[in-house]
Amino acid sequence: MATREPSTNVLDHIVHLSPPGSLQDTITNWEELGFSVTPGGTHADGFTENALVAFKDGVYLELISFTHPLSDYPPNTPEHQARKDHPWAKKENGYIDFAFLGNNGVPSIASTINERASSSNVNVQYHNEVKGGRTRVDGKKLEWLITAPEPTKANALTDLENPTVIGNDSDIRGRLPFFCGDLTPREFRVPHELHEVTHPNNASGIAYVRLLTSQEDLPNLFEQFAIVTGVSSETTNLDSDTGSRTLHLRSPGSNKTPVLLKVSTPKDEQEQKWLENRGAGLYEVGIHGIENKEVWTPFGKLVGITSET
Repeated sequence: MATREPSTNVLDHIVHLSPPGSLQDTITNWEELGFSVTPGGTHADGFTENALVAFKDGVYLELISFTHPLSDYPPNTPEHQARKDHPWAKKENGYIDFAFLGNNGVPSIASTINERASSSNVNVQYHNEVKGGRTRVDGKKLEWLITAPEPTKANALTDLENPTVIGNDSDIRGRLPFFCGDLTPREFRVPHELHEVTHPNNASGIAYVRLLTSQEDLPNLFEQFAIVTGVSSETTNLDSDTGSRTLHLRSPGSNKTPVLLKVSTPKDEQEQKWLENRGAGLYEVGIHGIENKEVWTPFGKLVGITSET
C-alpha cells in the first residue's frame, strides 16, 4: 500500500520578533490592541522566550524575543557562536517567519516536499527534521520536530549588487515556511481554553498572510509555494492588475474558512522600502473579527477583517 502524503498546507503559527529582553513590553503592546496573550516559556536552547496570541481557528501568533543581546555572551565561547548562528539572529523586528503544521516525522515532510520539487524541476529544498522544544512557565516540557527550508546553489537567484530585485534565497527563513510537528500533544503547545482564545477586540482567527516580493521574483516564489503546499499554481487566483497571486491554506481548527496566502509586489513607497531593506517575506497579517482598520504592533502590520464570508 502506498504511503499517503502528509498535509503540507495548514498554517500553524506566525512568528513576531521584538528586541532582546522586551517580551513583557511586547505583551503589553498586544494587550493594548485588544488581544489576550498567554505566557509561553523559554525554548530549549535558552536563547529565546515567547508568549502566544491564540485564536479559535487553531492558529497562533508567537511573540518572541531573545532573552539577551549577543553582546551578553562572552566572545570566543560556544554560547556566543550559537547565539550568533541562530536562524533569527540577524532578523529585524516584526514578522520574521511562519510555520505550517508538521507531523511526527512519518512520513517525512522534508522528503515529501523535496520529491515534489525534484519531479517538477522547481528549486526548493528542505532540511531533514530536527528536534526542538520548550519548557512552559508551569514547567511542562514540550517537544516537536522542525522541518526548515534550506538555501541551495540552484535556487539562489542572487543579484549581488541588489539582491532584493530578483529575490535572494540565502536568507530563506521567512521567505518560505518551516514546519512544526508535535511529538507531545499539540494542545500542550497551543493555548486552546476559551479564555485563551477569546479576545476583547473580538479577534477570531487569521484571514490571510501577505508576503512581499519583487515583480521579477514573484513567479519563482509562487512556484515554490505551490511545491511546498502541494497546490497547483495553475489553480490559484491571479490578480491581473497587480500580478499578485493567492492560494488557499487551511487552519488546524477549521476547514470552513480558508486562510489566504497572498504573494504580492509593493503597493506603495512604504512597502517598497520595506522590501528593499528586508527582502522577500511576510509583511502583513489579516485578522478576522476585529474592526476594519490597519494598526501596527509596533513592529508588524495588522489589518482587521470584520466579515468572514
